[in-house]
Amino acid sequence: MSRKSPYLPTRRQLFVDPEVQGALVARAIIYWVVCTLSIALLLLCWRVLTGPARPLSFHLENMWFFYGPALIASLIVLPVAVTDMIRVSNRFAGPLKRLRQAMRALAKGQSVPPMEFRKDDFWYEFAEEFNALVRHVEELRQCEREQQEYEESADSSLPAAAGSHA
Repeated sequence: MSRKSPYLPTRRQLFVDPEVQGALVARAIIYWVVCTLSIALLLLCWRVLTGPARPLSFHLENMWFFYGPALIASLIVLPVAVTDMIRVSNRFAGPLKRLRQAMRALAKGQSVPPMEFRKDDFWYEFAEEFNALVRHVEELRQCEREQQEYEESADSSLPAAAGSHA
């Protein structure tokens, strides 16, 4: 199966798998907060240690004056970065969700159409491997049906015994 499938439209849903993608978003925001606080603490320590002896409030006001615009800029960029991360995570969350749904259907004995991923999805090889597995399961199911039909026809062709054998 080729990776470039023009048949599948782009995803319309931003959150394909809210549990997985929500965890990624939460992590990104936590990393941003920790990084911002770490930088602020390092800058504060640097100013206190290298500058003249002044009250802490002076250093904090001075830091806000010099570094406040950078903090605001990072706040503006954060939603853009989070949205991009969600879109990129769609490239693996979407295929895994589709595979999970197809595996559930296959486990219930339902017929599963061949799996195909979008051209930009990650792990497109999974679709090929899953399709091979589905073909194998269908072959096994067909052999089982043929075996049952054979056994039923063999049972019905046996003559009924007049007496019972003890």
